[in-house]
Amino acid sequence: MRRIYYGWYIVVACNCVAFITWGVGIFNQGVFLGFFADRHGWSIATMSIGSTLFHLWAGIVGILVGRVIDRRGPRGILIAGAVTLSAGTVGLGLTTDLWQLFPAFLALSTGFASIHTVTLGKIVARWFIRMRSRAMALATFGAGIGGALLVPLNAYLLDRWGGPAGGIALAVITMIAIVPLALFIFKDGPESLGLSPDGGDSAGSDAPAAVPETELREWTASEAMRTVAFWALSAAFFCGMLAQSGFLLHQVLFLKATFGLVGAASVVTVTTIAGMVGRVLFAIFGDQWKSRDVAVLFFLLQASGFVLFAVHPAPWSLVLGSAIFGFTMGVVVVLQPLATAECFGQPSFGRVFGPIYMWVRIGSALGPMIIGFLFAATGDYRAAWITVALMLIAASIAIRWASAPLHRAAPAV
Repeated sequence: MRRIYYGWYIVVACNCVAFITWGVGIFNQGVFLGFFADRHGWSIATMSIGSTLFHLWAGIVGILVGRVIDRRGPRGILIAGAVTLSAGTVGLGLTTDLWQLFPAFLALSTGFASIHTVTLGKIVARWFIRMRSRAMALATFGAGIGGALLVPLNAYLLDRWGGPAGGIALAVITMIAIVPLALFIFKDGPESLGLSPDGGDSAGSDAPAAVPETELREWTASEAMRTVAFWALSAAFFCGMLAQSGFLLHQVLFLKATFGLVGAASVVTVTTIAGMVGRVLFAIFGDQWKSRDVAVLFFLLQASGFVLFAVHPAPWSLVLGSAIFGFTMGVVVVLQPLATAECFGQPSFGRVFGPIYMWVRIGSALGPMIIGFLFAATGDYRAAWITVALMLIAASIAIRWASAPLHRAAPAV
């Protein structure tokens, strides 16, 4: 009987990490800010600066993470990420003055960047080539589960017992979920077990017959930056994540006026469930198309949800628009490392994706701030959602230019 390829155990472990990465690091930001707005009356625009710092700092950390994980593997990065993410949630839970929000967001950001797509993308790219799209989609399926379970849990704890209960509970869950996996499950790559990517004995007949040319090249970051593909990917995901992160932070604040805090958290659960459906469909069909073609479709579909918010903000349309967003959200995130690996290959993935990830996080940083100030200027979210839809259309245009470079300028150092 053929043994299950160990890479699939890695995929399961990545799901546990994704459960925390998104469930704690992303989806619960809006829950904390909604709690602070109700408890302290703090300005939405001012609190949005914390999320801006979160994403900017994550971009800087992501460059360092990319270099380290290329050289030393994932274990140390995963453990450091769990510790710093936990410190961030505890910091948010203990926040009683507005200034304390910002160092807590920086700690949360450090942990998030350490266990986000730079790390997960490198891990999956190391273990899979032919089935990379399927593996990456399945490896982040836990993101939706994290949002579906941890957002209502944190909202309940904050509403019932206050900040410390929510922050400490999320920290404990983070450490339990990640540290044992980092110590005992994650390996440096299939070669460490005598395997080849996608399965099989690296010395035997089960090894893949051919390795794509992109998997044989090595790039430095400076070489990659001289290609059209690098800037097409950076521009597309900058625009896409500006839209996405802005909505994720403001979703609870936007929905709270209609549904209340706990009700808004329930709509977030609908969003995350729709995200799981999107990931499943992408896992089944994603390997049949180029990542950039899928990205065009999903950017435009996501834009339609924001147009719905802007033109018809009724309760049913808020739920439907949130579901459309959720359905596309997870796949857009998965496409970032996939499209990068498709263009530049796995061997230098970390050092190339690190700078692209910085642009992703800059877009993510600007999104909450732009939406926050548009809300402050107009008194509602309609202008913000139209702006977001336009950014997604721009992303769908930019991604069309992302194709694998034919050659590189000089040998990698």
